[in-house]
Amino acid sequence: MEVAPELVVNWGLEKLRIEFAEQGTGSLEETTLKQLKERLKDITGVPINGQKLVFSGAIMKDETATLSSFGLQPFSKLILMGSKPNAKDLAQTTSGSSEEHALIARISQLVEKTKTNIIPQIESFETSVATYLSSENNDDTVKSKLAEAHHCIVETLMQSILTLDSVVCPPDFETARQKRREAVKFTQGLIDRVDEVKAQLSRQNQQNIILSNASL
Repeated sequence: MEVAPELVVNWGLEKLRIEFAEQGTGSLEETTLKQLKERLKDITGVPINGQKLVFSGAIMKDETATLSSFGLQPFSKLILMGSKPNAKDLAQTTSGSSEEHALIARISQLVEKTKTNIIPQIESFETSVATYLSSENNDDTVKSKLAEAHHCIVETLMQSILTLDSVVCPPDFETARQKRREAVKFTQGLIDRVDEVKAQLSRQNQQNIILSNASL
């Protein structure tokens, strides 16, 4: 008796066996990652937006790609990361949808990542600029490094905004949409913050030029 092709999905302490057709519709060659996530949602209750599937140590990201394109073969083993939201979680959403809750969680994670990785860089930049402005050393090398630091921080923050914009929130997911707006506003505020510090450098440079010309 032939055994139908299947994938083994480890989810916490549970081991899920997902069967597929040998060929054609429903096979590994034609089933997309999105379709697999839909099946896993039906089985586990973990929302699609809250699922991360790991194969060979890498997170599978392209939901339009077929499972075979990831290198999956019959009896390959995957790890499912994600949890089913409870009633309290769903009460925090407008729609009562587990998918909206997953989007809210994703937005929160992006904001926390920005806070953890970028804010220390901003504080370091502010300290460096303050030190430079309070000294009589107008070393162009230091000034150039500060300008480069500003550019890197702003570029990273712009990427964060683009990532937030890529989080698609349906019209009825109003709580998620509001959280996304707040996250974008917060990130834009950080850009304004570093731009203002950079402006202090520019004003100092202008003052130095005026003083230099006046002494001629």
